[in-house]
Amino acid sequence: MVNGLGKLKFAAAVTALTLCWPASGAMAADNYRDMCTKFVHGASGKGKDASLEKPAKDLGNIISRLEAGDVVCIAEGEYTGRGKRGVDDINIPVSVIGGFSADFTARDPWGAHKTIFTGVHNSKNFETQTRLSIDSTKTATRLAEARGEPTAHTIIVDGIIFDNGPRNYYKDATNSLIVRKGTPAHSPTPESGALSISTGVNSTVIVRNNVATNFAPTEGVFSFFGGKGAKVTVENNVAINNTGAGFRLGTSFTGTEIPSYIFKNNISVFNEKHTAFGTFGGSGIMLESSTSVEITGSVFAYNDNYGVDNTKRSKNLVFNENIIAKNAKADFVEFDIEMAYDDVEDEADLVDEASDNIDKAPAFKVSDQWGAYYISRNIIDRNAAEADVKVVDSWNNDVRGLFGWNLQGTDLDVDSAVWLPRLSLEDALAAALYYENMAGVKTPAVEIY
Repeated sequence: MVNGLGKLKFAAAVTALTLCWPASGAMAADNYRDMCTKFVHGASGKGKDASLEKPAKDLGNIISRLEAGDVVCIAEGEYTGRGKRGVDDINIPVSVIGGFSADFTARDPWGAHKTIFTGVHNSKNFETQTRLSIDSTKTATRLAEARGEPTAHTIIVDGIIFDNGPRNYYKDATNSLIVRKGTPAHSPTPESGALSISTGVNSTVIVRNNVATNFAPTEGVFSFFGGKGAKVTVENNVAINNTGAGFRLGTSFTGTEIPSYIFKNNISVFNEKHTAFGTFGGSGIMLESSTSVEITGSVFAYNDNYGVDNTKRSKNLVFNENIIAKNAKADFVEFDIEMAYDDVEDEADLVDEASDNIDKAPAFKVSDQWGAYYISRNIIDRNAAEADVKVVDSWNNDVRGLFGWNLQGTDLDVDSAVWLPRLSLEDALAAALYYENMAGVKTPAVEIY
């Protein structure tokens, strides 16, 4: 068996890029508060008024009362959904803004006023869907467009910390190994992401200043499916220590007005394969066809498979000034062609522009204990492993041979004693807020919106 990252050094390298991350420190909240139509504060909330004077206790408690265009502002605290179900599903275009102080006069979403979306494993109402999903596809439809009805709408998600650790099922108290299948006594680990946004016609989507950790999806942690004419901006977000892909840029429309993405100043690191023996997941970002994507100033590093996964062939890509390094299989894959970061400009047929990308991975600050767990994982090259084992005579191998797949044997150990070890919020935010610049100086963010 092999460890795909080898001897990972967490202080591996420093970078000359100047990235812009949300700063820790008080700031005025006026810009957003003036937009707010609903207010939520877990500590003081009561009832469903959701007014500034009488906020609601949880976003989940007022979903049925939301109207298209509402802006929900959420104060500091932990939120577990209505009845601790750990899921918020919204089927109209609304905005969700976190990181406010208790009186909604200041914002510090990664510091003093953290708004944390999480859940409670094995709660009475436990559910396993995506932690927060917003879907406007039924509200602003192509049918409405054909009738001449207005379809333009805006969705903003800003300043939410998503932590799935409390929702996961771990093998034991070390929290070093997730268990995907449930038992009569335990709910399964959710195989879903932190945030999913699907839009109808003519949408504007802005997702910024969010953090997601400890999620175990098959695909995207942050997933977007833009509709016809969608303009999606994804900036200053962090996906750290998840399975699947940190970000998934997709589409719910094919035609002449495909969704366009501006993806800038995001971090996607330590994304693991779905399982140790699996072949999918473990990528910094996953792109899909029928999208237009510009990726700049972002970090894709320490991932089990790829930094950028373009196997589904998104066209006309722009890929400039990114850090793409220490990815176990390849930095970039286009369909089935794997390449290093410095070959993208020459070899990637679907990339229109690629320049000034570097492979100097930042020295993210994480605890020694979590680092020791992470590098102890057994990351298995499935095809190589299956080719080396003794083939056995079985119905399963008869079927595999029919399709030309590798045959299975009896001498293959596919277990890993560690998978998706739980990362503390302190570690996640420390990695998000600081990196070492070329002079070795720890640099905090310089701007927040």
